[in-house]
Amino acid sequence: MNIIFVADIFGLTDDFTKLCQQVTANVEQLLKVKQPLGVKCQLHLIGPYSEQTKSFSSEEDAYQYFIENVTLDGYVKKLEQKLSAISGSKLLVGFSIGGSAIWQLYSQKYVEQSLAAICFYSSQIRHMTQLTPSIETKLILPATEQHFSVAALRAILQEKSMVTIEQSEYLHGFMNALSNNYNRHAYEYYTKRLAELLLEQYLNEEAS
Repeated sequence: MNIIFVADIFGLTDDFTKLCQQVTANVEQLLKVKQPLGVKCQLHLIGPYSEQTKSFSSEEDAYQYFIENVTLDGYVKKLEQKLSAISGSKLLVGFSIGGSAIWQLYSQKYVEQSLAAICFYSSQIRHMTQLTPSIETKLILPATEQHFSVAALRAILQEKSMVTIEQSEYLHGFMNALSNNYNRHAYEYYTKRLAELLLEQYLNEEAS
């Protein structure tokens, strides 16, 4: 089983890598209980930048660099290329623009053996509500957003059959230690919750 994490505008930072490793370790622990003989988890990290050593002094700097050098369409193309090179069943987790790239890609194309996606506070989806992903997609929305109504977005998206929605109590970026809205309690809760959701998706597909 491949667990593929798609990064936000900060890219593949040390904190992001640590988060992904923790979630994957949690999935493996849960798998040992459900399937003692074991299903191996392969961890894959996908970020927007070719040079993974990039660091930014603020979210504003990261956003500006992303817009000028990558763009959402560019990230979608990179994501498709990376996913096509991964064989076996795929579960995807996207954060912010990473989740928006997943949404756009899977609304336009289907990547083989993709099971499901979980996307955290992917605010650019508000510009793509006419699209519907081809795989089961769970959106974890923030409590509020500065530039639009989360309630209005939720009302539109919850009508889509492939989409389920969970609204958190936290703000955009709560899983990213570099974000102004990082919340340690939320981070600890969702590293466990995310592992449970991924395992649930995997077992559902195995049973079907």
